[in-house]
Amino acid sequence: MKKLVLPGMLAALLLATPGAQASCHAALKARLPQSGTIIFGEMHGTREIPAFFSACVRDFIDHGEQVRVFLEFDASDTEHTAKYLRGEIDEAALLSSPRWLRHDGRTSQAILELHRALKGVDVVGFAAEFNGAGGDAGMAENFLKHRVADGYNLVLVGNSHARLIPSKSDGVQPYGQYVKAKLKDVISLDARYTGGEAWACAPYCEAVPASGNEPGGTTPAKRIRFTGKGRAFNGYFSVGAISASPPAVEK
Repeated sequence: MKKLVLPGMLAALLLATPGAQASCHAALKARLPQSGTIIFGEMHGTREIPAFFSACVRDFIDHGEQVRVFLEFDASDTEHTAKYLRGEIDEAALLSSPRWLRHDGRTSQAILELHRALKGVDVVGFAAEFNGAGGDAGMAENFLKHRVADGYNLVLVGNSHARLIPSKSDGVQPYGQYVKAKLKDVISLDARYTGGEAWACAPYCEAVPASGNEPGGTTPAKRIRFTGKGRAFNGYFSVGAISASPPAVEK
């Protein structure tokens, strides 16, 4: 029997990233003045990254922008999720979908909190098949089919998919590169953090230590930064120390 894990402590997460809400729209609007696609590459299984993304979405909406959100879940579950976001089904019904039984960080308490924050927002799942099968090309195809041309497409996806060039380790063309080849106005940002823990499955699902990747070890004053040095990403978004977010639904 499935047991719900109450994630009430995540309700305050938006307050934990005030820099995101204060500057996200301004920083990104300066790069994409009219419309475009902004990809946020995350490490799955943290509380802080979905909260940062949520605050950015809200910042765009509060500024009157047309927004469509893309999350890394099975495309066939989009309508079921949309019913929850429209208030047609309750949270228990949302969590009855098989996708919430995966425990690799994409169905964490923080992701559930993100769904709560996105009520009334247009949200699309764009993974090609359940469990992420179908590859990055399928992700890109689903995204291109549903993107808005005259607004902002805000995408939260694992950072291996968000890359604009293949990783040296596998050489696979990532989702971000597919999209960049088709569209003109695309920005891809990688998550930066100072260390902590993340919920991961390697091979057992549990909270695991995460080494920081923030140069200097501290969160910079500017939460979103752009760089001309790297080709894999256009820049970074910084969330400070991270903490693990366990599954929203226990088996």
